[in-house]
Amino acid sequence: MSTGPVASAGHAQGCLVCGVELAYAQSAAPATCAVCGVEEPSAARCREGHYVCDACHSGTAKDVIERACRASIGRDPVALATALMRHPSVKMHGPEHHFLVPATLLAAWSNATADADRPGLLAEARRRSDSVVGGSCGFQGACGSGVGVGIFASLVTGATPRSGPSWGQSNRATARALQIIGDVGGPRCCKRTSWLALLSGIRFAREELGVALEGRGPRCEFHSRNDDCLERDCPFYPASADA
Repeated sequence: MSTGPVASAGHAQGCLVCGVELAYAQSAAPATCAVCGVEEPSAARCREGHYVCDACHSGTAKDVIERACRASIGRDPVALATALMRHPSVKMHGPEHHFLVPATLLAAWSNATADADRPGLLAEARRRSDSVVGGSCGFQGACGSGVGVGIFASLVTGATPRSGPSWGQSNRATARALQIIGDVGGPRCCKRTSWLALLSGIRFAREELGVALEGRGPRCEFHSRNDDCLERDCPFYPASADA
């Protein structure tokens, strides 16, 4: 199932989607952003027809993530997160992944449940993720990707510090994600931990919320950018190191 308008936005020059040289027309025509889905007039697009709006082209990682998750139409948070990881604003490692996990889970969950409050949920997930500092995986023993699953769980169950069952659900969601992340071990890799957290979140949604999301572990395309890559000890490392 399609994840929505998010494309493979990872090229440093030319079109962010495919790398092909941009072409400019004499007048603007209707265009749909390949990242966030906004429709607006533009005189610029690549020769393959891709258009990326200014906000997605120059926005911060969290801006791009929020815009894309608002527009996504799919139920696969892993595919959506992987597409967003290709965007130049999303670095190999960084606290943007602490928002990427709950945001993509919320997008998929909203599509599966037809929840109309997606913009509000995404904004709140972003606010909560801002307090999860970079390096928390090593310095606090709580990877921000795993905490992101807890943020997702608390939002969709309505948990607060004074809740009953939903309080327990949210803490279990975080604990299970962190257990899986910890079992694979370190050193850090924000791509690996995000995928592990998302797969744990998918299982949580199915088992505790009765909501079926899609998603499976991808073949990593980022390993060459990570000096600390676990290589064959990582469940997402491709069979061929050239992949």
